[in-house]
This record gives sequence, structure tokens and C-alpha cells, in this order.
Amino acid sequence: MKWLFFDLDDTIWNFSANSAISLRKLYAISPILRKLFKTEEEFIDIYHENNSLLWDLYAKGKVTTEELKRERWRRTLATRQFEVLTAVCEELETTYLDILAEGTEKFQGMEEMLGELTKHCLIAVLSNGFSKTQYKKLQFSGLGKYITRTIVSEEIGINKPDIKLFEYAIQETGATPPFIMIGDHPETDILGALKAGWHAIWMNLKGRVFPFTPQALEERGINPSLYIGSATNVEELRKLLSETVTKI
Repeated sequence: MKWLFFDLDDTIWNFSANSAISLRKLYAISPILRKLFKTEEEFIDIYHENNSLLWDLYAKGKVTTEELKRERWRRTLATRQFEVLTAVCEELETTYLDILAEGTEKFQGMEEMLGELTKHCLIAVLSNGFSKTQYKKLQFSGLGKYITRTIVSEEIGINKPDIKLFEYAIQETGATPPFIMIGDHPETDILGALKAGWHAIWMNLKGRVFPFTPQALEERGINPSLYIGSATNVEELRKLLSETVTKI
């Protein structure tokens, strides 16, 4: 059977919705956060700013997993001139991830689409997330039953967009070409897959313009025809896959 490779967060699992709920819950139960930040919105905005920066550095291999987990809290609290103790960061991180992992917000139609795909394909998750949390997300959301193989970068020490992770995925699954990656991040998921010689579909939930023109891809030594296109919702993704899987 053909393999399809999906990113997890904001691709098949609604990270944005579940994270927003989790951060609000964390603010509500954390005396430190309520003391330092006047509102949950103020806290969440500053957290997102630091978290996004650190995830970019993580994808580039410039910070470790542990540094990311610690620094996103230390930097957030430090904006309020708070003397940040490592123990405080660890407690916030543990509590947040525990809440997040049990999130059940789903994209409309995603579970049904995955169920349909499993009749014809094997599905793998290829994620840059944290191992324990990613497996729990699949468990609590009920999506895990559709996934044959889950590959998390933390377990092997290689992050997308490194082509070594895509090569590892092929070895682990025994997949044969053509390979198809579906993900929400234009650089780590899509460009990474294209560089590895895979086809790719961008789960483009915000309806943005793809940042790499065909010419820009060619200049990077990438065949532009490998990029299948983007989907702004599950129905568009379903259509792209139905048109693509049988043709390539």
C-alpha cells in the first residue's frame, strides 16, 4: 500500500485551538502568571512571540529540546523583570504540556478523511514535536487509530527540514516512491520534503501565498512540479489527495 506522511500540529491535529485553550487554562491556575501579566491575552501574546522564535531556532538546530522548553518560559517571564528560576520554568512547561496533550479540538472532517484514506493508504506522522506529548495528542484526540507509524524528531535527534529525517522515514516505513508529505509549515514541512525529492501539499489554514515561486525552487535545485499545491481546509485537502494519489 502507498504511504502518506503527515505533520501533526495544525495539519491533522488542531494545535492552534488546543494551544489557545491550554494557555488560558494555565493562566487561570498559575499564581505567577496572574501576578506578572494583567490579562491572559497579554501573557499569551508574549508567550507566542518567544515560542515562535525558539521553534524557528530549534528547526535550524540552534537550540536543543531542553533549551526550547526552558527558554520559552524564561524569556516570557523575564519581560516582567521577574527573576526566573529553572524550577518555575519546568513547572510551567510540565503543566502546559499535560493540559495541551489532552486537547480534543479537531478540524471538521479530518477524522472522516483519515478513515477513508486508511482503506487505500498507510498513514505516518512525521513531527518535530516532543515525543511524549505527540503520542498523547494522538491518543486523546482519537486520531491515533488511523496512524500506522509515528516518527518524532526528538527521538532520533534530527529535525525537519533536514532531509535526513525524510530519509529516515523511508527506511522506517519501507515506503516506496512517490512520497507525499502534507504539512502546515512552508519551510520545515514543504521545502524540507521538496529538497528530499518528495511531493508536498501545504496545509495552508490561513490562506497565505506560498513563499517559494517555481523559479525560487528551481534555483534551489528543486523540481517545482513536486509541489502539488495548498489546501485551506480539510475538504480542499481531501480533493487534492483524491486527485493526486492515483496519479503519481
